[in-house]
Amino acid sequence: MAAPDLETLLDFETNVEAAAKTFLSTATGLSASSAFASLDQDDLVLPRFSAMFELGEALDPTDAKTTGSNELEYRKYTGTLSVMVSTNAAIDGTETNHRSIRAKVRSALLLNAANFTTSDGAGGTILPYYDVNYLRPTGTTMEIDGDIATSTLTYQMNLVIRNDAWPA
Repeated sequence: MAAPDLETLLDFETNVEAAAKTFLSTATGLSASSAFASLDQDDLVLPRFSAMFELGEALDPTDAKTTGSNELEYRKYTGTLSVMVSTNAAIDGTETNHRSIRAKVRSALLLNAANFTTSDGAGGTILPYYDVNYLRPTGTTMEIDGDIATSTLTYQMNLVIRNDAWPA
């Protein structure tokens, strides 16, 4: 599917975070009102998860923009996906809920899980312009700040812009 314009195609962060919010809401059982991306403006809702994608470097070599094209462009990129799971540590039993949500996030981000390839219901996927060809867990940190417990799960990702994603 072609992106409507270059700005949409090259907004990796918004596209990856929106896809992550979609499949992680399903995987964790948390409603859309408990799912956030890095630039979402919101009130503090607990429990919650937040997805943040940080684009890394382009990978060599360059590739033809589209099949049969002579125009070369960088199409492969690295990045870091962080998913923050936050719960209210002052509520009895929240440690069980926190651990369960954290494990569900990990399960949804397994290599062979239906994550970024999840159907959008219209014949495409929830990540329409890229293929994720590498997704590796790189660690988890845990922090308790007052009554808020937060686990941050970090993944290294490699994305490839699809041949058919370039706008006309």
